[in-house]
Order: sequence, then structure tokens, then C-alpha cells
Amino acid sequence: MIMCPNTHRPGRHCASSAIRDLAEYHGLGFDEPMCFGIGAGLGLWYLENNNLPASRMIHVRSIDIEAQFFQRIGVPFAWEQFDDHQASEDRLLEHLDQGRPALIQTDIFYLPYYQSKTHFPGHLITVWGYDAARRVFFVTDTERERVQEVPFDNLKKARFSGGGIFELKGNLFAPASLPAPVDLPHILVNAVIHNSRVLCDRCMGSQGLAALDRWRQELDLWKTFDDWQWTARLAYQVIEKRGTGGGGFRLMYAEFLKTAAVMIPEISSLGLPEKMSAAAEAWQELAFSLKAASEQPKPDFTETRIRLDRVIQAETDYHHAAIRLEGTSETSV
Repeated sequence: MIMCPNTHRPGRHCASSAIRDLAEYHGLGFDEPMCFGIGAGLGLWYLENNNLPASRMIHVRSIDIEAQFFQRIGVPFAWEQFDDHQASEDRLLEHLDQGRPALIQTDIFYLPYYQSKTHFPGHLITVWGYDAARRVFFVTDTERERVQEVPFDNLKKARFSGGGIFELKGNLFAPASLPAPVDLPHILVNAVIHNSRVLCDRCMGSQGLAALDRWRQELDLWKTFDDWQWTARLAYQVIEKRGTGGGGFRLMYAEFLKTAAVMIPEISSLGLPEKMSAAAEAWQELAFSLKAASEQPKPDFTETRIRLDRVIQAETDYHHAAIRLEGTSETSV
């Protein structure tokens, strides 16, 4: 049996908690909000696709948090990918044999401790070891306190699944070491600025502040959807319940900003933690208005429109202020 020392702590989101676990293993004392912030994890997406589980889908996290985190602390990042299941398993075993716990992307449908009836092929977990005789891997996962056992065959399937944004090909990342960042304030400033620049960029109508505007323009259409109740209910769940830590990740990001402000006074002088807390509250109110709408016999998104307007204002206020950090901080580039 092979088992790396387990540094898992229960967290709020799969990616940021798994990154935190790996950072802790390699001697970096970052908490989960810090990992989320360095990874520029805030996102805004308004999606329409025939492969989605609802007529419209809201997504509130960035898609590249892993690459952002590791590259910003000076570690080259790329998912190892494979042509077949056995090659991916052999490589994972090799990493573990050499004392390197691995981040892997999985489909929760195949993870036995979820007992899920639906597929989600973008879920990040950490693998710490395995028992060759029993043919099980030892993994940790987000809010679960204990190590979970996943049979070899299940993990093979979980690592090759999906389509569209998440097309899994045995994706894994297992660095030999993670050196301590030389200039953490510099990293934090640029992560904050980058995150807001991305969300203020209006080149894609489905992303960032432009996505919120598009959602507002289309909200009247929601009452015409055959699945209007599920569309509203899923949006509520994605914003508030499904591993965001509340408020569409904004509560966790506000915690990150409060910590970063100790090293970077300009974050406080621009009022960024308070503006992000206001955005988190606005997102929570929007989420609960969607939940309430989903429970009505007839579609009525009047209250949702009011709450969405508040989110648009709060997000705009925060991101425009955050971009000003570039002009006030000596550590930014």
C-alpha cells in the first residue's frame, strides 16, 4: 500500500480546496480563499447550448483557476492527458510511488461515494495513494472530512468522460515540488487586476459583465421555456449551493481580499473587500429569488429582474474599482 501524508482539510469548492491541499503538502501555508484568489477564480457566464442540462445555464467561476494559480506562483502548468485508460492509470501510480499526490479531474457519476445519477465531468479531487491488493485509490474531496476509497475501475471511467468544455482524457497534475513565491504581494495584486480585467472585457457576450447584460435582456424569454422551473432552480443551485461557498464564490473572494489587504493597503483604500461583500449579498438575493420563482405554478421573474439589476450594479462597481488598483499600487505591472 502506498499513501502520501494526507494534508486535506474540508473546503467549499472542489478546485480551490484540492489546490489548497496540494499547496499544504508542499509546504505553502495558503488557505482556500487565498488559493481561489491567486487562481483568479471569479467568473461570470451565461450559457446556451443543446448539451446543457437546462435551456440557459449560469456559471460563476473561471474555467482556468488551476493554470492561473500554479503559473502565478511560478510553477509551469499543463494537464497530463492520455490516449487510453491504462496509460493514465500507470502514470498516476508512478506519481504516487514517487511521493507525489495528484490533482485529477473526474466525473462524479463514477465516484461511488456520490451515488450520483447525473454526470459532471469537471470535478477536481486529490489522490494520495492506493492499495494494489484491494485495487482501490485513496482520495479526498472538498467538504468530506475522511479519505474516500475509489476502485481502480471506477476511477478509470471517472477520468475519461464528458464533452464540450470538459473533455476528460485522464487529466492529472502532480508536481514534484511547489516553491514558495518570492513576491506574494506582487502576485496578489496582479491576480486581482487580471480577474477583473477578464470580467470587464466585453469581447464575448457569454462572459463577464456582458453576460449579465445578456441575461437581463433575455430574462423575459425564460417564462417561455418548457423547463423554466428547472432553469431557475439550477441557476439558484449553481450560484448558492453547488460548491461556491455562497454568493456565487463572492463570499470566499471577499475573505481573500481581506487577507490580501493586510499586505496591500490599496485594496482597503479602494474599498474592495466591502464592494465584494456587497456583490456577494446581491448574488445571494438573486439566487433566492430564482429559487422562489422555481417554486411557483406560473413563471414570474419580476423579483429576479430587480435582484439581477442589483448584481449588475455591484459587479460593475467592484470590477471598475479593482482595475484602478493597477494605477495605485507600486507592486502591480
